[in-house]
Order: sequence, then structure tokens, then C-alpha cells
Amino acid sequence: MRGAVVGAIVALLLCCGCGSEAYIDMQSVDAYHWSDPVSIVYDNSDITTPRDIAVALRYNDSFDSDTLTVVIQTSLPDVHQTRERMLLRLNRDYKATALTLSECVGYRDNCLLNQSGYYIFTITPCRSVQGIEAVGIEIAE
Repeated sequence: MRGAVVGAIVALLLCCGCGSEAYIDMQSVDAYHWSDPVSIVYDNSDITTPRDIAVALRYNDSFDSDTLTVVIQTSLPDVHQTRERMLLRLNRDYKATALTLSECVGYRDNCLLNQSGYYIFTITPCRSVQGIEAVGIEIAE
């Protein structure tokens, strides 16, 4: 079990890291029936550096789609919120063996988080999903 977790983290870092400084937070979800919102809290202190934001997913062979539609709600430190529906297109390599894969899908490029404080990203699937093991946010400089 521990080896699988370490392997998944290494795969995620290779997939999402791209050599830049990155903040990655992922939360485990019910792999048999993910339907509940997942919230990721990011404490922002740098209001001048543009960032790339991506949705990070870890999924197994029970997830059999190339796309996933989610609603992303972003709560800003000043209590304002945005809410949008997004179609995530996955670059899946189909394998004959059962694997757990990690992937980051771009959400916002060159985005300036211009407020200090807590940003809360809440990700909710638009339908119940099987095979997603964890979901999160990557924020890279």
C-alpha cells in the first residue's frame, strides 16, 4: 500500500512538476462513487507572480472516459466567488494492465492571484464518477 502511494506521488510530480516550483494539494475521494465536492485551500502570499493553475487527478482503470466535466468554484480572500463548469480533457495512455495514473489538466494560465490570504478551490463532478481516486489543484510559477 505504501509503495503504491509513493509511486502515485512520484508519478504526479513527474506529470505536473515540469521543473518549476509548484504547490500541489490532492484530496482522496471515493473511487467507487465520487460525487461530493472537494475543497483545496491555498494560502497565497505572493501577489505579483503570475501562476499556472491545473486540476490534478489520480485515477485507476475503472475510470473509462477521456473527459470529465466538473464545476470549479473559487472563493477569494475578500469573500468574492466565481463558479464555472469545465470540461477536462485527459491525455490517457490506454494500457492492458491495471494502473493508477496521475494527470494535470490546465485550468488557468498566467493567472495573477492578486490578494493575500486563502483561496479555496472547490471541485465537484457534474455526475457521479467511478475510478477517480484523488483530485486537487496544482499552482505553478
